[in-house]
Amino acid sequence: MVNHTFFSLGARLETCASFVREGKVPADIGTDHAYLPIWLVYHGKVPRAYASDINEEPIQSAVANIQKYYLSDKIITFTCNGLAKIPPSEVDDIVMAGMGGDNIADILAAADWLTNPKYRLILQPMSHVERLREYLYRHRFDIVTEMPVCESNRIYTVICAAYSPIPPAFTEFDFYAGKLGNENPLSRKLIEKQAGILKAAADGMKAQGNAEREQHLRALSEQLYQYAGRENI
Repeated sequence: MVNHTFFSLGARLETCASFVREGKVPADIGTDHAYLPIWLVYHGKVPRAYASDINEEPIQSAVANIQKYYLSDKIITFTCNGLAKIPPSEVDDIVMAGMGGDNIADILAAADWLTNPKYRLILQPMSHVERLREYLYRHRFDIVTEMPVCESNRIYTVICAAYSPIPPAFTEFDFYAGKLGNENPLSRKLIEKQAGILKAAADGMKAQGNAEREQHLRALSEQLYQYAGRENI
């Protein structure tokens, strides 16, 4: 293989790469420069990969990078919306990193073929992670694990999920805490952030005179603060 000084994925994409299963075929949706599939194939973790982006310019950049590492025969690119052109029979692991949680949920909803336990979803939302988790749980995608990660002084979570024939058990608490747990300091910070958002929403409901909704949000916020090991302040 070509002897280039290899790039670093960064903490977010490194965590996504760690969740991709050895020997499986991933599809990187919203690939941008195709760094993730290039890294996975170049290092021999996967035999080949797919990469897609909704815009042509990122795909042109992706193709140039793929050619630079002589991987054109192993990484196929598509310009398309979400998973529209990804062949279901050819892929195993679906990666979506760097998008909003609502956008990721919309892409998943448009691909009904993902309702098969053979697929693994590796999702790194930039916003509204609680709404993405809610979508997953309500549509029978069980969250297998989550990993908090810090990059550029901001904390994110990477979600690993798979379709479950048996509906997973969940409560509203799970939309905000997921499978982060409360042992990792980064996890606790993410959960505290969600608790703070709910507390602010409760204050808003109080100002509107909606006492019932205020109490509900405040109780959920306090539950999250307690889980993170911090008093509600």
